[in-house]
Amino acid sequence: MATVSKYWKLVKLESSGQRKISEIASAKSFFQSVFPEWATRTDISDVEIQQKLTQWYREPETLPHPNLNSINAQLCLLCYISWQIEQVCLNLEAKYRDEYGVSCSDLLPLVLDEAGEINRKNTAYQSLARQILESFDSQQSSLATWTNRRVKFHPELNAFLLERGIYMISNWAILNDTRPKQLERILSEVYQLTPLEVQGSSHILSSYHSVYRCQRLQQRQTGFKRRCQPPTSEQYEQMADFLKTQLNLSISAKIVDQKLEEIATQLRDYRIYVRGGKFPIKPIELDEKIDQLIDIKYSEKDDYQEEFLEQYRQQFMACLDATILQVTEQRCKQFKRKSLEKSEQFLKALSLFHCRGESMGEIAKKLGLKAQYQVTRLLNLKEFRADVRQQLLIQLRDRILEFAKNYTDTQSLKNIDQKVEEALDEQINQIIQEAESESHNSQDNSTKSLFSQRLCKQLDCQFNC
Repeated sequence: MATVSKYWKLVKLESSGQRKISEIASAKSFFQSVFPEWATRTDISDVEIQQKLTQWYREPETLPHPNLNSINAQLCLLCYISWQIEQVCLNLEAKYRDEYGVSCSDLLPLVLDEAGEINRKNTAYQSLARQILESFDSQQSSLATWTNRRVKFHPELNAFLLERGIYMISNWAILNDTRPKQLERILSEVYQLTPLEVQGSSHILSSYHSVYRCQRLQQRQTGFKRRCQPPTSEQYEQMADFLKTQLNLSISAKIVDQKLEEIATQLRDYRIYVRGGKFPIKPIELDEKIDQLIDIKYSEKDDYQEEFLEQYRQQFMACLDATILQVTEQRCKQFKRKSLEKSEQFLKALSLFHCRGESMGEIAKKLGLKAQYQVTRLLNLKEFRADVRQQLLIQLRDRILEFAKNYTDTQSLKNIDQKVEEALDEQINQIIQEAESESHNSQDNSTKSLFSQRLCKQLDCQFNC
């Protein structure tokens, strides 16, 4: 059931990025002419209406009156689709807002691009709503279901969500298309699990394939196309039985369930990572790790250790500041080659995002840009942080090894050279990961990350932002 006005009122975004409801008079008049029995009702049945509108749009000769225009049937459907697109974005906000900071206003510019023009200029570009309508088959699904599916698989929306660590595929679909050999490689190379742990997970996945995936393939051969659902209790029991009879492993159905969830989470995190998202890390006391590597040569060891750590922290901050400044200046020079305005927009956007915690949508308005994704591309924060990370490691490693000569002998430094670099790399990664996590929830953070604190200091001192 749906509100009838959704067939002539279009949800769209203005150039400022603000949501707006536009009533299309010709679509309203058309709808009231062809569906007089439903034109004044608050609730209607969508299926028949959408089938008829689709037919009239695609086969104008079937219109009930020769004076009617099939374009208006198309506009009625585009209006309905616009409401469904917004609803998908609202649902994603409700699902991911608290943990990932996703808002509907961030998502709409990526997918809501239909203007509702009656006389369109000749253009090869098709809005997402028109793509949805062109590919819609009213005999196969409802327009709401088809819109939901197409929006959730939209490339730009998926790229945006991946940057925030969201991969919108069910655990069961992930497990279905992962081969045991792939899993073994990921668990051993990426997660560095022991051979015994890797083998155990591989056996669990094999049991899943032998039962769930096998039955799933049989269902698809009969025309069943429903999305992957969680395994049933009976299927878990069948997996446990497979492990017992085929591999001589006594594992309960409950443990199989738990292990499959664990494997799916590992695979999900890995897929997010290789597609450009963040990878979870375990926080550790890295100052202490550096300290443990340096064998203090003096008898008053405790005093010199404290002095060494103080020196280390000072050098770390100095290198971080210098590197942030260097990378920021490099970016500005690159933008200035194109236009001075781009360079100024970059600095302002950097300040608004990191120092004031404003969203990409809010920044877009202040910069006079049409959509938040333009700000995302302008800042390119992932590449910015990667450049800082790379240059910081080079600078910091040389400085640490140089001043460490005052606290230990040369031979000891040679022995731990690689370990120092690894420890520094780990600490730098933690700083960058903290900044990435903050950027995913920019408006929810009352405390800025160390990266943002030092960046804001440089923007204030060096660029007057």
